[in-house]
Amino acid sequence: MPGTHEPLPFTHVAIIGPGAIGCVLAVRLALAPGAVRVTLVDHRADRAARLSARPIVVRASDGDCRARVPVHTAPEEPPDLVILATKAGAARAAAQGASAWIGRAPLLAVQNGLGVVETVVEALPGATVVAGVLYQAANVLAEGEVHHAANERILVGYLGRAPDEIVRRIAALLESAGLPASAQADIGAHIWGKVLVNAALNPVAALAGVRNGEVASRLSLRALAEVLADEGQAVAEADGVRLPYAGAAEAALETARRSAENRCSMLQDLEAGQPTEIEVLNGAIVRAGERHGVPAPANRAVATLLRPA
Repeated sequence: MPGTHEPLPFTHVAIIGPGAIGCVLAVRLALAPGAVRVTLVDHRADRAARLSARPIVVRASDGDCRARVPVHTAPEEPPDLVILATKAGAARAAAQGASAWIGRAPLLAVQNGLGVVETVVEALPGATVVAGVLYQAANVLAEGEVHHAANERILVGYLGRAPDEIVRRIAALLESAGLPASAQADIGAHIWGKVLVNAALNPVAALAGVRNGEVASRLSLRALAEVLADEGQAVAEADGVRLPYAGAAEAALETARRSAENRCSMLQDLEAGQPTEIEVLNGAIVRAGERHGVPAPANRAVATLLRPA
């Protein structure tokens, strides 16, 4: 009808990062109804060639799925949505690399941690950057094969402003792929909420070398997780954040129980000798606490233990 400007659905999604979450999103979206084209973007040409040569496999409790997804160092055609699925430490460089081809496509940044979305916004001036908070768990089993351990909420929204049609379309696209997603008005509070959960659970599991469930079931590990969460909640409240739950400690332990068999990403990084996300989790809580005069000694201790020597 004249005067009606119904936005077109997304038709080509570029996903930056062939890690566990990137592969889950690529396969799920490639198999979603609606014929969405998916390109997986990898900065390593050799790995991109290997991943393109065979289906990417996602193993999950509700059944395995697989899809052939083209993998390139940059999309061959302009996308109309970009999903940044790298680790937090690689987000700035990946966003800067995407500036050559992103065009006018909005970008969904799904990294953990405080300050990461702001870093992406700085790297892509003028771009539409949407924040995503993923309560998903996935582990790499082998190159191009991942275990989708938990398929839970994905929250999407802007920092500092209400969701619009772009945000709602992103949520609808993820929903169409069987990923439970919703648009949120206060995504900043949800970013803090996820940070406190991760900061309580991940370093404890990583330092103890255990799966998530043991953090909730072993008294000594549970006690440390609770202290980390309580400190983080005090810092968040001093920062004026209205958390999306009553208590961070119980939210972290409930997450540990729901993802009991998962080996968290920090544990995987530690075992692989790779940098962890400790600085944007516990390290960021310590720094925010210093700004407000709120001590966080337990968070400081685990951040010190998990920093590279």
